[in-house]
Amino acid sequence: MEIKWLKTFIIAASYENFRQASEDLFLTQPAVSKHIQRLQQELGDELFEKKGKYIVLTEAGRFFCLMLKKW
Repeated sequence: MEIKWLKTFIIAASYENFRQASEDLFLTQPAVSKHIQRLQQELGDELFEKKGKYIVLTEAGRFFCLMLKKW
């Protein structure tokens, strides 16, 4: 697990928007998606789900976000 994946997750979770996260992180949107995919593979769980053109945190995503804040 890489620190940059965690940073990407935290920013994407705060916006619930990969485009806005990509702008904040100065990354392309596909790069943000790739970071999230790799993090999800590492954790073995989905962190976001798509709702139309939007994304929302799953229950696992909310739990992971809480754990990161405590850390």
